[in-house]
Amino acid sequence: MNQDSFTRRHGRVSRPVPVALLAAAALSACGGGGGGGGNPVLGPSFPQVVADAAKACPALKGMTIDASAISEPTRGAVVASATLIPATADKPNASNTAIVQGTPDYCQVMLSIHPVDSAAPEILSQVNLPTSWNGKKLQFGGGGYNGTLITGVQPSRNAPPDVPMPLTRGYMTAGTDSGHESPANADPYAFALNAEALANHAFGSYKKTHDAALRIGVAYYGHLPIKSYYMGGSEGGREGLAMAQRYPQDYDGIVSIDPVMNWSALQTFGNYVGGIMQAKPGAWLGNKVQLVHDTIAGACDSMDGIADKVVSNTRACKPLADAALAAKRCPSGADEAATCFSDAQLAAINAAHAGYQFSFPLANGVTSYAGFNYGGEGLAGNWDRWMAGSKAPTTANAADVAASRLYQFGNAYVRYFIAQDPNFDPLSYDPANFKARVLQVSDMIDATNPDLSAFYAHGGKLILREDLSDTAESQLTGLNYWDSVVARMGRSTVDDFFAAFVATGLPHTSAGVAAGTVNAPSYGIPGSVDLLAPLENWVENGVAPGAQLTLVNKAALPPYNVIASKPLCRYGTYPKYTGTDPSGGNLASNYTCVSQ
Repeated sequence: MNQDSFTRRHGRVSRPVPVALLAAAALSACGGGGGGGGNPVLGPSFPQVVADAAKACPALKGMTIDASAISEPTRGAVVASATLIPATADKPNASNTAIVQGTPDYCQVMLSIHPVDSAAPEILSQVNLPTSWNGKKLQFGGGGYNGTLITGVQPSRNAPPDVPMPLTRGYMTAGTDSGHESPANADPYAFALNAEALANHAFGSYKKTHDAALRIGVAYYGHLPIKSYYMGGSEGGREGLAMAQRYPQDYDGIVSIDPVMNWSALQTFGNYVGGIMQAKPGAWLGNKVQLVHDTIAGACDSMDGIADKVVSNTRACKPLADAALAAKRCPSGADEAATCFSDAQLAAINAAHAGYQFSFPLANGVTSYAGFNYGGEGLAGNWDRWMAGSKAPTTANAADVAASRLYQFGNAYVRYFIAQDPNFDPLSYDPANFKARVLQVSDMIDATNPDLSAFYAHGGKLILREDLSDTAESQLTGLNYWDSVVARMGRSTVDDFFAAFVATGLPHTSAGVAAGTVNAPSYGIPGSVDLLAPLENWVENGVAPGAQLTLVNKAALPPYNVIASKPLCRYGTYPKYTGTDPSGGNLASNYTCVSQ
């Protein structure tokens, strides 16, 4: 794609390409990053080295991008600053417990994208342009309700400590705050009261950042990236799936980890489940999380061939775990002791596993939210954080930071996204009473469309990872989505472009549970894997990921010895222990991915 073609497609850059880079225009290529046709293979033209970065980088400051160059509505964008950051070497942190990864020479571009509504916040984005460019672009997703700038100067999500950052590998990287900054002394969810800010958070800011980043890259390098990728976990995983569904021409490959893709249903579920403990006397689980963990582990731990405190065969576990939990009912139904559950506590546990059913369909026909899986409840930061909270509720105060994280997030959605009233009582919420608004928000934010045919036709590839002990979102949501794509497009087609993997025993977006952790094997639970590498190999070389990848826990210091490893199995299978004795539980070679 030449520069005139780019201009017709994306609008005109307001300043000329730097003189030092004009020669690079001859290398101009068109691929996934530009939304055009063709899929050129990386050739001998890369890496491309910017001739005079010390001059070319600061020359980007003040560059404006016309609104016509950005597909979603804006009033254009401006480069607020452009600073050449000198290369730094890897070095130990202050306590010499880990390595702080160095970075190459790169141009740090701070971008402000102007909203149409003057009352809406600016979208703040960062684009990083390495002096030695590999010809590719990687955009990173955010987390939670966003509100923090994602710099793009970060590792590949959940990669082991010895894997260089994408920027170091030559990637042009980008990230955004999603169109709002969380205030220091105000409710961080209030942005949703502004319609444009909500749309930016839902989908618009990521597309706008992508389009603007392309323009900046052309101004610096002289041409478009030949491959474009998106990587994110949790909220960032939802963003990645939204990009595949809404803008299928933009990305050649996407990594989505534990995506909160069924956002409306998740937050409704969180408000409902958290509300049970918030509103019903005696329902709080804070002092019973360990009992939940022990009861489920006692019923299911050995079903994968090894008693290691990790439940891997979660599908077969369900009936046994449900029966074991029910058998722990306190005889009177009241909270009699630490060794049994009250009726109110069992109601909360059962609600967490049962999920939530709507009385009407959300976007894409979704009518329910899947409940949680089984196993790992007692891991620090899992049920204690997401389900129980730090103390027994003493009030129905919706903003109580001691409440479960599910309830915090869920009631914020109810108050700000749906009722649009910070003082609305979330415990009284019934989606049917707000049906029109629920559907409006669901259409914006839920990334549940199973029709990925345009993404597939573009040549896009997608890798999904679900951590099976996740309690921040139902790990079954992404897997059920994969099933829905198969139902829509057929298994053979889906296998050509969409691979789903499951990691057993791990909580939300985990890079691994450390050795010595309570409620885990002595060697920990492996969780690190660089999913960008198999995605690149699939997109650029046509080599699909195999039936399993390998999760590792590595030492944080060189030579980064492997402490433990375990298979990351394809969805539909789990790692069954096939070693000769339990002492080999820390070795992936002693497991086989078998069907559930």
